Amino acid sequence: MESAVSAVSVLVNNVSSLVSHNVSNFNESRVAGRAAAIITANDVASNTIMEFNAALMADFRHVERTLFALQRNLDDFYFVILTVITFAMQCGFAFMEVGLVRTKNTTNILLKSTIDAFVGCLSYWLFGYAIAWSQGNSFVGWNHWAFANLAPEKYSEAFYQMIFTNTAATIVSGAVAERLNLPCYFVYGFLLSGFAYPALSRWGWHDGGWLKLMGFRDFGGSGLVHMFSGTCALVASTIIGPRAGRFDPPREGEPSHGQHIPGHSLPFVGLGALLLIFGFLGFNAASQLSLSKPGDGIIITYATLNTLLGASGGALTALFLNRFLPFWGNYWSYLTMVNGSVAGMAAVCAGCDSLAPWAAVLTGILGGAAFMAGRSMLEKLEVDDPVDGFPIHFCGGLAGLLSAPFLIREGIFFKQDAHSAVGFGCSLLGSVVIICWAVIWCYPIFSILKCLGILRVPLEMELAGMDAVKHNELAYPASAWKEESHALLDNKILGNNWMPRETKGLSSLSNNLTLRRRDSHVIDSTCPSSCTTPTSEPASLLSVSTLNLGENNAGLDVSVKVSTIKRSTAL
Repeated sequence: MESAVSAVSVLVNNVSSLVSHNVSNFNESRVAGRAAAIITANDVASNTIMEFNAALMADFRHVERTLFALQRNLDDFYFVILTVITFAMQCGFAFMEVGLVRTKNTTNILLKSTIDAFVGCLSYWLFGYAIAWSQGNSFVGWNHWAFANLAPEKYSEAFYQMIFTNTAATIVSGAVAERLNLPCYFVYGFLLSGFAYPALSRWGWHDGGWLKLMGFRDFGGSGLVHMFSGTCALVASTIIGPRAGRFDPPREGEPSHGQHIPGHSLPFVGLGALLLIFGFLGFNAASQLSLSKPGDGIIITYATLNTLLGASGGALTALFLNRFLPFWGNYWSYLTMVNGSVAGMAAVCAGCDSLAPWAAVLTGILGGAAFMAGRSMLEKLEVDDPVDGFPIHFCGGLAGLLSAPFLIREGIFFKQDAHSAVGFGCSLLGSVVIICWAVIWCYPIFSILKCLGILRVPLEMELAGMDAVKHNELAYPASAWKEESHALLDNKILGNNWMPRETKGLSSLSNNLTLRRRDSHVIDSTCPSSCTTPTSEPASLLSVSTLNLGENNAGLDVSVKVSTIKRSTAL
């Protein structure tokens, strides 16, 4: 016990001695030195951290700028590529219009289809973009005339909107084909593309547009593009009147409906329809106006898929209705099918971003049925629309605009609330506004041109064809098909029962008109006075045509000056 106590005592003494020694050696200078060293080390570490943070922020800002530039470039690329695809619609309209007119007017309709694009681009560049998309109020914009002071990042969207606007004027050109005077295309194309359509698009698509603020919804333009252009086509074709022979009183034993005037190339119509479908896919995909935001890819996918489904529904509906309903033809019609497909696409535009696939097919079916009804209505009203612009675009667009509030995911069939009902009411209001706006513009334009006597070409020029008389450029010149021997010609006279009777005595050209069949093609030719029997052959056939009084054979003296005939056309 004593030994343990002594050991503890020794340990305590040693610890006390060690503490006393350390305390005696402690001084302030050593403490200050150590503190300074610690502070210096902290400063170095702090500076290192600050430098690291600065470098990290610089890298972050660089990545941010790079991502923003990539996003901007992606959107620009998206606009440019899809706009180029959309421009294929212009080619499609041109081919369809060419195929649906007679060969004697092929060059004329090609020229007019191209004029629509060029005049529309210039007009939209000068005035249209400023009215539609620049700063302004709920009705009109007033900045960036001719793209003045327009930010470079806005050019791609402006390019897209410029191509969009060409559709309105192009559809009108087909409705008045083969009789509208060429200068009138410049007039109405400039006004519709530069003023009428841009104002309407601002109301329905601009964030501050009064229709959009009310709740109007038209994703791809069933109303703003197709209904507007279809209404313009109806007004124009009504004021100018039908082509000669289209609705003349029927002969004995003939049906009471109008005389059908066939186009010259169904393959061109088919090619044009396929180009239109291709262009429509870009047309609706670009309507999202962005590719870089979350969810954009899904919406673009829906838009393109539903466009094709709508075309399919419209095409088959029109085909079957025409085949199985006797009062609509009772035959399989390729032309009816492709027109129904375009009507189905026009219908699905309004809600193609949010329709379920089955709803897109149903919308296309409604568009195809509306097209058939609209075509029958024009026939009853004796309105001549060679390319069915009104039945396809107005009737199809109206069916889509009014059905979208029911069929979209937020529509009446799914929500049954006040918001969905308001959407339908806004669609009804928008339809009325679109129709009235088109009539307000087109009725004065075409009425004034008619009063001035420049709306329609003279009757003899209409019968002779404008390619030879007005353009001196034949689409199918004799050198391209003329044969030395006519031994293969079938001399069976087909007759010209849709030729207006009151015009057959107007000139030596119409008096000597004969129609002949060569294989499966119709050849028309004027022949010399010696051709008095069905078996007589003309001295020379210069053009393959459905009706062509202007391309004459070598044996006919055509030195007689063509006189201008004043034509009276009822509204």
